[in-house]
Amino acid sequence: MDNFGQHRWVYFSFDRSSYRGCSRSSRHGRMERRCFHTGSAKVKKSLLSPTELNHLHSLAVDLARQAAEVHVRRETGVVTSKSTPSDPTTDVDREAETLIVTGILDSRPEDGILGEEETSIEGTSGVRWVIDPLDGTVNYLYEFPSHAVSIGVEFNGVPAVGVVYDTALNEIYSARVDENSTKNGIEIQVSSCSSMSLALLGTGFAYEPSVRRSQAELLAELVPQVRDIRRSGSCAVDLCSVASGRLDAFFETGVHWWDVAAGIQIVRSAGGIATYEADKKRIIASGPKLWKQLNSAVIKAETITGSQSPPESANI
Repeated sequence: MDNFGQHRWVYFSFDRSSYRGCSRSSRHGRMERRCFHTGSAKVKKSLLSPTELNHLHSLAVDLARQAAEVHVRRETGVVTSKSTPSDPTTDVDREAETLIVTGILDSRPEDGILGEEETSIEGTSGVRWVIDPLDGTVNYLYEFPSHAVSIGVEFNGVPAVGVVYDTALNEIYSARVDENSTKNGIEIQVSSCSSMSLALLGTGFAYEPSVRRSQAELLAELVPQVRDIRRSGSCAVDLCSVASGRLDAFFETGVHWWDVAAGIQIVRSAGGIATYEADKKRIIASGPKLWKQLNSAVIKAETITGSQSPPESANI
């Protein structure tokens, strides 16, 4: 079972009047599937009240801003490795996660929390926070301008709130299930691109060399089918780029739930479709006119190249 818990597959799409999603989970060896397709008013009643959504959203934004201040100080301190020697973590990662976790527990002690820097707290409220305190650590160390705080909030396994603070560009993206996504308070939406041949596609690579080779082989099958490829080094930032139209689409394998939990909600609330498959650790996100084409192209490329699901050592 993956570190993000019970969730095996998550699909979401969103427009101004409806909210729908499916999640499939494994509990006590039994596969379960839950689906939602309803108007936003009904979602508020059946999932979280407007008051609680307001509180969760406001708290997530506040904690993201505080964690961003840790980034800005640039006190990297001790740099250690995780899955591979090229996969670093710093004192900034650890301090930012501690700050966020402390803030959540002070305000909502019954909530669960999952963080990249080994935080794992079981909650009783049905609400779980999913945190990447510094997505794009390598970029941060090199002062390459693509790194972010990522905070997702889910209720009974379904994302409800997403906040990503791009600390390099000082842009804060936020979303909740009943409202459109925003960047610095201004509404955003995914692109209207409807053709793979005209799509600007974002992607990323794992740290494990053997997995990276497999990813490159898969990407080689897709390159002739799209306008061009971009690789920023931050999954959270890339998903926000899809939500704001800077990218037409994004896909990556080898990503964990904390890499995408916030971004999925932001894409969805910007009118896009985002899927995450836990067994492949694969995220695919785009506007609604492009998603089926991209999904089919990725699956075909995986078949041609014989791509395998990334091992646990391929953490990002």
